[in-house]
Formats: sequence, C-alpha cells, structure tokens
Amino acid sequence: MLSRAEDMQKQERSPNALWEDLVCPACGCRLFPVGGSSNSLACFACSEKFPIANGIPRLLSRATGLSGSSNGVVDRNQMTQLKTAESFGFEWTHFSEMYPEWESNFRDYMFPLTAESFRGKKVLDAGCGIGRHAYYAAHYGAEVWAVDISDAVEVAARNTQGTGARVIQADLNHLPFPAESFDLVYSMGVLHHLPDPEKAFRYLLSFVKPGGEFRMFLYWTPEQQPIKSVLLRAVSALRMLTVRMPHRLLYPLSYVVAFLVWTCFVWPYRACARIPMLSKLAVRLPLRQYSRYPFRTTVNDQFDRLSAPLERRYSRAQVEQFLESAGLEELNLFPNFGWVASGKKPKTSEIAA
Repeated sequence: MLSRAEDMQKQERSPNALWEDLVCPACGCRLFPVGGSSNSLACFACSEKFPIANGIPRLLSRATGLSGSSNGVVDRNQMTQLKTAESFGFEWTHFSEMYPEWESNFRDYMFPLTAESFRGKKVLDAGCGIGRHAYYAAHYGAEVWAVDISDAVEVAARNTQGTGARVIQADLNHLPFPAESFDLVYSMGVLHHLPDPEKAFRYLLSFVKPGGEFRMFLYWTPEQQPIKSVLLRAVSALRMLTVRMPHRLLYPLSYVVAFLVWTCFVWPYRACARIPMLSKLAVRLPLRQYSRYPFRTTVNDQFDRLSAPLERRYSRAQVEQFLESAGLEELNLFPNFGWVASGKKPKTSEIAA
C-alpha cells in the first residue's frame, strides 16, 4: 500500500510531466503541448495534432483511420475496430460501477503476483475499460498508464481519480510510448476482440522492458465440457443477430439473458452447493462464477458477449503457442473461466519477430 506521502506526491505531479512521457503514435517523435491553455499536443515532425479533452489526451492518429482518415478510406479492419470501439464505449458508459468484488477479481487475474509486486513498477493497462484493473494496480503502488480506444476513458478517469493512474485514449495498435518502457503490460479480455490478435500481442510485447512481464486473458474453447459447448453454440448463433442490433435495444435484452443465466445456473449452483451430496454436481455447473458477483455483472457480460463485432476463442495449446513463439520465459498459464497467460521477456535475447 502507498504511504500518504507517496500518494500525495503522485497526485501533485506536474501535469507537464504527463506529456514528457508520451510520443507521437504516428511517427514516434516527441509531443509538445500547444495552445494557450495547453489543450492539445502536437508532433512537429509529422504535423499530427491531438486534443486534450476533460484532461484526457486523445491520441488517435489520422494514419489509423480511427480519428478520421486523412484520405477518407477505411478498410475492413479499421471498420471492425470502429464498431468495436463504439460497442465498448456504450458498454462501459452503461456498466461503470466499481464493486468491492473487483479487488479479488484483479488478484485472481494477476496470480501469482501480489499487491507488493506492483509497488514502484511502471504498468500499462492495454484496453482499460472502466479502469477497474488500473485502479488496483495504482492503489498497490504502480505507476499506471490506462489506455482504451473507446469513450470508456471518461469512466476510467473518474474511477481511477486520486490513484495517480493516467488515462489516455489511443489505439492499441498505435500506442504513444517509447519501446521497452514498461515493467508490466497486461491486456485482459481485449485481444480476442481485435482483427489480428497475434499481431497486437507482438506489438504490445515491444513495450515490455527486458526482464518485464506480459499478461493477457483470452476466451477459451471448451474442451470436454459438453454443456458449455452447447451453450457456446447457442450464443454464437444468437450473436449473428445481436451484433447487428442497436445497442439501446440490446441493453434491455441483456437483462433477459442474464435472468436466464441466473435461473438456470446461478441459483441452482447456490442451492446445490449447500447440500453435501450435491456439492460435486454444483462445481460442474457452467456459469457458476456469476454467483460471486452482483446481478449487474452478469448483465454486463451478456451485453459484452452479444455486442462485440468480433470474438475468437483459444485452446490451451494455442495460447501456449502464442507465448512460446514470442520467445517468452517463465511461462504461466492457468484457467480462470478463460485463459490467463503470462511470460517474461528475456533479459538478454531478443523477442521473436
């Protein structure tokens, strides 16, 4: 935990120090504050200019096509990213709650790291959503940069206020940081929604210092879980319709689906878990993890599943291949209703291209 003096020092850091740590996402050159009240950042090398709105730098380069393409052309991948950003922007502005349960959730995802592991580390939260992971990483003493492409940055900035975490809006494929500048980069539940997850994975690795760690959470492919497989096929069929629905209509539908999840799985799990003779059956029920969280969390997850334009799922072997092909060391892969995978960047050798 931070001492009061350390916490005050983080919060009183000069605003200009924020800009000094950033580079242009288009060309990698230094950014400079411009305007009478320093309400934007500019790159004098490539003439890119980025606004600062509500204290949040909006570092979406024209070259990416996500802030208004310079030639008016948006390719298929860019269109998918735009739709994904819109989906998650709606999601995180409607599911913005910070629950006490998020701390144990964060610890589960970060195992075997402890609170002390974050003290003094420079951390990148790649795809921060509402900032729930960034909040605890900063609370435990890390210097945190929380990045999201969507309007969720507004929520993340509010939720992490007072922790020292710095929130910016940027594309995970075009980040405004120097290479090898973070002790820990994590991306939880994001890569499987991107057009090219492996490319994004390799790109994010470039920001990890030698000896630093990369960590990610990916959806899993059910293996020897027939009930889960049937449910997944049903949801996949439903997604063919829901990804095309207006978000304002999908939002109430998510409550209906969440109610079915609780009726068919959560309440039966809770009932069976109290009966010794049925406890073994209880732990085999799918979706039982929602019993640990408020009902709104289930609604949130159903909206997430039904709205994201693109999702991929991975077997254990595929995730292992991700890590091994990149040349990472001290690999750690474990199930947590999905795959949590991590590895360390070699201190001396180069990461595989």
